[in-house]
Formats: sequence, C-alpha cells, structure tokens
Amino acid sequence: MEATTAADTAADSEETQKAAQAENEAEKSGESYHIAYLCPSMDTPFWRYMATGVEREAEKLGNVTVTTYDSKNSADIQYTNAQDVIVKGVDGIVISPTDSASCVAVLGLAEEAGIPVAISDIGTDSGEYVTFIKTNNLKGAEEGGKYLASLLKEGDKVAEIVGPQARQNQQDRKAGFEKGVGTANVEIVDFRQMERENRSEGESYAQDYLTAYPDLKAIFCTSDDASLGVLAACQGAGRNEVMIFCFDSNEELLAAVREGTIVGTSTQQPLLMGARALDGVIDHLDGKERSEERRVGKECCLPC
Repeated sequence: MEATTAADTAADSEETQKAAQAENEAEKSGESYHIAYLCPSMDTPFWRYMATGVEREAEKLGNVTVTTYDSKNSADIQYTNAQDVIVKGVDGIVISPTDSASCVAVLGLAEEAGIPVAISDIGTDSGEYVTFIKTNNLKGAEEGGKYLASLLKEGDKVAEIVGPQARQNQQDRKAGFEKGVGTANVEIVDFRQMERENRSEGESYAQDYLTAYPDLKAIFCTSDDASLGVLAACQGAGRNEVMIFCFDSNEELLAAVREGTIVGTSTQQPLLMGARALDGVIDHLDGKERSEERRVGKECCLPC
C-alpha cells in the first residue's frame, strides 16, 4: 500500500473544494436564459466580432442561448427587433445601438417589459440599463492623434473621415483625435461623416480629399473597413506619402500596419466587450450586483 503524504491530502482536499464549488455553480446556473443581441449591422466586421464575443460567452456559460438580430444600420429596424424579442419573451438584451438617440426608445420598451439590458459600445443619450461596456474612445483617439502629430510638422494639412456623429463613441473619437493631433499645430481642412462605415465610403471620401487637397499629409478614419478604402484610394492615386491613421482593427488592417502602408490604429477588443456585456445581463438575472459602467479594451495600438 502506498503511503499518503500531507501533499496528497492537501491536493485531495483542494480537488474536493473545486468539485464542490463547481457543483454549487452548476446549481446556481440551473436556470437557462435566452438573450437577444441587437447588432447595428452584420455587414461590418467589427460588429461581427462583437456578436461572436456574445455568442462565445454564452457557450462558455452553458445555460445561455443567444440570438443575434441584424439592424442593418437602421434605427427603425433595431426598434422593431426590440419589439419582436420582447414579445418572444427573452430574458435579457445586449444592444449595440445604431445611434445614441434611438437607443432611448429601445431601453424604454425593455424597462416597461421588465427586461434587463446591457449596452456594448456606442452608448445612449438616456435610459435605464444594467451595465455599459465601452472603450475610452476619447483617450484612445487622443493618443492616436498625438502619435500622428509626432510624424507631422506645423501647418501640415489633415482630413478626417468619421462615423455617424449621432453616436457618442464617434463624437469622442473625433474630439479626441483633434485634441491629440492638434499638439503639432496642424491644419484640419475638412471632415466627412460616414453612414455605412464601409470601404466604398472610405475610398470615395478619400478620393475627394486627394483631389481637393494636393498637399494633404494625412487622413484619420474612425472605421477599420473604411480605412482600407482610404488606403485603396491613396494607392490608386499614387499618393503613398499621405499617412493614414485609424480607429478599430481587423486582420487585414493590422497587416497593413505591419507593412507600414497604414501608420497606426487605436483599437478595441470587441470579443471581450461583447462577452462582458452578456456577463452583465446574466449577473443581473442571477441577482449579482454590478457597477453601471465599466471600460474594457486597449486604448491604442501603435506600430513598433
């Protein structure tokens, strides 16, 4: 017979405690939940990452199912989706609003129905929610602007291509970038506001800038996919001297940063943001307290 050591006993005790803890957690999570994720647009890579983050976290929790609803960049469709999921009797909602103003009506519907809501990114003008997960867009864009400023000199011309200014996060990115790049006393010649935040918009607006400002030195764009459109416009016009700085990232954009064709990007962690937003709803349903607002994600990712 083998001798039992103190280490063995301690290990057995630890395993017993872990097993008991796991059993208790299983008992707590015995109730199953159905959560709706109201996504702004599944055509945008960033939002697909966010949806994946919510869905993966649901799989990890084990007692949660998630249905994702595509709002197709329409506040009206998002509102209709909210009505639909409330009628279906979902236990909770995670929403990334199409814009901050229209989110108020969705939150009102959910509050009336007694359904908890977590917001992941963008934000709302008002309304009740259990948690709000966001990146510090203002600081992230400011740090990116400072980095670009370090590559420019006084008087250089810079243009902006920004997302819908009805969204809090896009307002913060514009304001943060302008504060950061302003440290070089550059001239911000113009800004264009996107609706779809896709490559076509980015390329079209960049082409306009390249024609209007032959001495343009840099373009800031607040969307990863649109930034690749900006890159295509610059390369197509043979204007490789125009520096491009972005906000957000996808694999193709990060490859461009590594290659040096895009000078840098301030980025977020949509997978983590989606997961934490879902956790907020489930914690609320399980009776756990959670702070109203938390921030996650990297604020700035610059090339080495």
